Amino acid sequence: MTANRTSLGEVVFEQDQHAWYVVHTKIRKEQYAEWQLSRRGVETFLPWIVRPSSVTLEEVTQPLFPGYLFARVDLAMQYWDVVWAPGVHRLVGFGETPSSIDAEVIEFLRARAGRDGVVRMFPVFREGDRVRIKQGPLAGLVGIIEKPCGGRGRVRVLMELLRRQTRVELPERLLDHVAES
Repeated sequence: MTANRTSLGEVVFEQDQHAWYVVHTKIRKEQYAEWQLSRRGVETFLPWIVRPSSVTLEEVTQPLFPGYLFARVDLAMQYWDVVWAPGVHRLVGFGETPSSIDAEVIEFLRARAGRDGVVRMFPVFREGDRVRIKQGPLAGLVGIIEKPCGGRGRVRVLMELLRRQTRVELPERLLDHVAES
């Protein structure tokens, strides 16, 4: 099978119909660029992640790859629609030639993303793990994981408080593993 070569102005690339590409967006314009591309009939994927805020104890949802999103593009038909879309800086590639990425990468990320597009990290804690609370009113106390991280990034910890076993639900980012002795 021979590869077709397409030339769009000064950009020359192998024709690879409907391959996934990385789109470099303008600063903090990932959602806007995604919206503009979808309006032009371009399939996109913008994965998100929940991270702790550096200012508060709250969590913030932000793009997994700030400044980038994925687009499934037929370069011969949609190249200019993509590169001229508001919010888009360029297609990532080598020199002027956009480089496609394996569809398996997108499948891998989508498999870990919920319906909301948020990529869930693999659970760090397992049932029975001993943990220490890092901060907050219970800081320094040790407990045992009763239920691993759910979709909200929280775990249920079984603790001994005031001579009673108590269940406490905490964000997993507030916990550290306790080394077994």
